[in-house]
Amino acid sequence: MRTEEEELTGTEAFVHATFGRPHVVATWPGGSLARELPSDGKLTIGRGRGNDVCIDHPSVSREHAVLWGLDPVTVEDLGSTNGTTVAGIRIPRRARVAVTRGQVVGIGAAVLLVRAGPETDGVAASTRARATTVRDGDRIPAPTIVADDGMRHLYSVVDLVAKGGLSVILLGETGAGKDVVADAIHRRSTRAGAAYVRVNCAALPDALLESELFGYERGAFTGAVQAKPGLLEAADGGTIFLDEIGELPLPMQAKLLRVLENREITRVGGLKSRAIDVRFVCATNRDLAAAVRAGAFRQDLYFRLNGISLIIPPLRARRAEIAPLARAFVADTCDTAGRPRLAITDEAMAVLEAHPWPGNVRELRNVIDRAVTLCTGGSIDVHHLPPAEHEAVDTARPTIPVPGPYGSTMMADLDAASLGSLGLHDAARRAAQSIERRRIAEAMEQCGGNQTRAAQLLRISRRTLVARLTEYQFARPLKKRASVPS
Repeated sequence: MRTEEEELTGTEAFVHATFGRPHVVATWPGGSLARELPSDGKLTIGRGRGNDVCIDHPSVSREHAVLWGLDPVTVEDLGSTNGTTVAGIRIPRRARVAVTRGQVVGIGAAVLLVRAGPETDGVAASTRARATTVRDGDRIPAPTIVADDGMRHLYSVVDLVAKGGLSVILLGETGAGKDVVADAIHRRSTRAGAAYVRVNCAALPDALLESELFGYERGAFTGAVQAKPGLLEAADGGTIFLDEIGELPLPMQAKLLRVLENREITRVGGLKSRAIDVRFVCATNRDLAAAVRAGAFRQDLYFRLNGISLIIPPLRARRAEIAPLARAFVADTCDTAGRPRLAITDEAMAVLEAHPWPGNVRELRNVIDRAVTLCTGGSIDVHHLPPAEHEAVDTARPTIPVPGPYGSTMMADLDAASLGSLGLHDAARRAAQSIERRRIAEAMEQCGGNQTRAAQLLRISRRTLVARLTEYQFARPLKKRASVPS
C-alpha cells in the first residue's frame, strides 16, 4: 500500500509500482509527477493544460518542449522563453538532443529525469548501455574510443575503481571528456542497474540548489504545496555525478559534507532524516587543492570526496584519438541527418591532428558538425573546416595549462619533432611553434619573468624553458651590477 508521501511525490517506490515502461519524473517548486514515455510519437511538456506533462510554474512556457521516442529518448525545445537544458547545458531551439537514462533535463525551474522501467533496470540494461554511444550533456557524442596509451592506462584504473565504493574526483580541462569517464565508472560498477543522476553544480542557481539536491517538504516555503524528493534521493542505490563541483557555494559544501559523513539527507523544511546509499563521482576543471588553500573550498569536504583522483588528459595530449573520434563524429552526425556517411581527406585529417584543440573533444565535435553541414560531396576537405583550423592555426590562443597534477605537458604536445612525426607540412609546424612561443610569453608575463615559476606553470624543466627562450630569441633581463660602496 502506498504511503501518503509516495502518492504526493512520485518517489521511486511509487513510480516503479505504477510504471512497467520507461518513464519521466518531473519535479518543480510546488509539485511533481511521473508519466510513461510513449513507444512512438511524443510527450509534450509545458505550462498549458493540454500538455502530456503539465508543469504549473511561471518559469515554464505554455508549450515548452517535447520528448520523442524511446531508443534513444530525445528532447526538443519548442522556442521556450527560459530554455531547456540537458545536464546543465542549454540546447539550441528546435534541435533534438539525445537524453541518456538518469540525465537531468531542465525545463525552466523544473527538473526531469528519464527513468527505465523495472524490466530494463537489470543486467540486460547495463549490457545494452555499454554498447551504446555515450553522450555529453550538450549533444556531444563521446564514443569511448581508446587509442592512446595514457587513456588505456586510465581506463584500466577505471575498471579497478568502478568495482569499489570510493568517491572519485575527475580532473581535467573543459571538454576533455570527464563526464564520459564518470559514465564508465557507473556502467562498470555493481550499481550499473540502479539510478545514475547527473547534476551540474554551476548550472543551478544558489537559491534552488539546496531544494533540488535535498528536496523539500510540503509547506517548507511559499509555493511548496507538495513535498518533493531531491536528486540525492533519486540517486539512492546508484551514483550521483556532481559536475563542476568546484563551483559549489560554501554553505552547500557544509551540507554536502554532512551527507558524506552520515549518509543521510534532510529535506528543506523537514525534521526527519532519510538514509541514502549513493556513490559520489565529481568533476572539475579547477585546481581544488589551490581552492582549499585559498579558502574557496572546504578541506574536510575535499578529503571526503577525494577517495581517488583520476586525471583526464586534454585532447592535444592524446593525438592518436583525434582521427578515430573525428570519424565517429562524422558517422554519428551523418546518421542523425539521414545522409550517407562521409569520408575525411588526408589533408583535412592532417589539419585536424595539427590543431591544438583548446576546446578539446567538445570543440572537435562542433568542427565536425559544421564540416558535415557544409559538405555537399562525398568527402570532408580542408575548405570545409573553420578558418582557425586550416588558415590561421597560429592565431588560436589556447589557455596556459593549469598548474597542478592535471596540467598538460606543453612540449610533448606542440614541439616540432612531434609534428614532424605526423608528416605535417611546414606551415602547420610553424603554426605550432607560434603557439608554443605565445604560451611561453604568456607564462613569463604571468610569472613576472621568473623562469623557475614559468617552467612549473608550463610543466617543463627550467633547462628546457631556457633553451626555448634562446631558440625563440626572447629578450633576456640584464643582470644587476653589484653596487660599489663609496
